[in-house]
Amino acid sequence: MVPEHASRVATFHPAWGAVAMTASGVALVSLLDPWAGSGADDLTGAVTLGFALVVAIATSVFFIARLVSHREAFHDDLADPQLGAMTAAWPASLLIAALAVLQAGVVGVLDGTTALWTALVLFIPGLVGTFVVGVAFYTRVIGSTDVPLPAVSGNWFVPVVPLVLVPSILVRTEALGGPVDSASLAFAAVATWGIGFGLFLLLAAIVGGRLLIASPPPPHAAPTWWVWLAPIGAGALGIISISRLSIVGEAWPDATDAAFLLAAMLWGFGLWWAVFAGIVIFRQRRQLRFRLPVWGFGFPTAAWIALTVELARHWGLPWLVVAGTALWVMLLVGFAALVIVTVVQLRSGAIFRR
Repeated sequence: MVPEHASRVATFHPAWGAVAMTASGVALVSLLDPWAGSGADDLTGAVTLGFALVVAIATSVFFIARLVSHREAFHDDLADPQLGAMTAAWPASLLIAALAVLQAGVVGVLDGTTALWTALVLFIPGLVGTFVVGVAFYTRVIGSTDVPLPAVSGNWFVPVVPLVLVPSILVRTEALGGPVDSASLAFAAVATWGIGFGLFLLLAAIVGGRLLIASPPPPHAAPTWWVWLAPIGAGALGIISISRLSIVGEAWPDATDAAFLLAAMLWGFGLWWAVFAGIVIFRQRRQLRFRLPVWGFGFPTAAWIALTVELARHWGLPWLVVAGTALWVMLLVGFAALVIVTVVQLRSGAIFRR
C-alpha cells in the first residue's frame, strides 16, 4: 500500500503553483502603495509577502520531490495539453515572488541587500524553469494530432507570461544597486520581454480563434477566460519598467511618457476583456465549483490592478486612483476567501483530489 504522503506527492496538482502566483501578486500590488499615505498597504504587503514565500517554498519542495521521485507522472502532466501548461505555474510563482521581494526592498519593507539576495535565489530557478517548461510543453503540443480543441485555452499563456515580468525584476535590481552592467541589464530586459509578449501575441491569435470556432471551455475552466489579464497587465508593466532603466532614459528622455501611452492602450484592452470575460463567467455561475485551478483568477487580477495603480500614479487621475484602491481592497477580499476555502478543503483532504 502506498503511503498517503507519497501518493499526494505523486498526484500533486500543477495548479498549486497558481496559489503561490496569486499570493505573490497580492503582495506586489500591496507594496505598490495603492492606498497612498495610509501605511496599511505596506503592512498588508509585508504579511502577504511572508505568506507568499512560505507557499512558494512549500510548493517548490513538493514539485522537486515529485520531479525526483515520480518523474514519469511529472512528464505525463507536462505532455498533457491542459496540465502541461499549468506545470509552468510553479517556476512562474518564483519569478513573481522575486519581483515582490525586490519591491519590498525598494519601498523599505526589506533591507535592500537582503531583498537582492533573496530575489536572486528565487529568480534564477524561476527564469530557467519557466524557459525549460515552456519549451518542453510547446514542443510536445505543436504539430501533435492528439491535441483536442477544448484543451486549447488561456492556460497556454502560463509558460510565457512570466517572461514579461523580467524587466520589472531587473529595473528594481538596478534601483537597489545590483552589481549588473546597465547595458546588459537593458538588453536582457528587452529580449525576455520580446520572448514573452511575442509568444503571447502568437498564442492570442490561436486561442482567440479557438473561442470563435469551437464550443466554449467548460464551466470548471472559467479561469482560462480571465487569464488574458495576466499578459496584458504584466506586459504593460514590463514596458514601463524598460523605460525606467537608466541606459534607456539616458538615450531616450521621453521613453517613460511613451511607455505609459502604450501601457494605457493595453489597460484599455484589459478593461474590455475583463467586462467580456466577466459576463461569460457570470452566465456560468450556477455551474461553478471550487477547485484548485480557481486560484488561476488571482494573478491575472493582481497584474491588471498593479498596472491600474501605476497608471493612476503617473497620470494623476483622481478617479483612477480611487479605482486602483477599490480594486486592491476587492483583491484582498477575494484572496482571503480563497485562502479560507482552501484551508477547509486541506483539512478534509478534498483539495488533493484531481
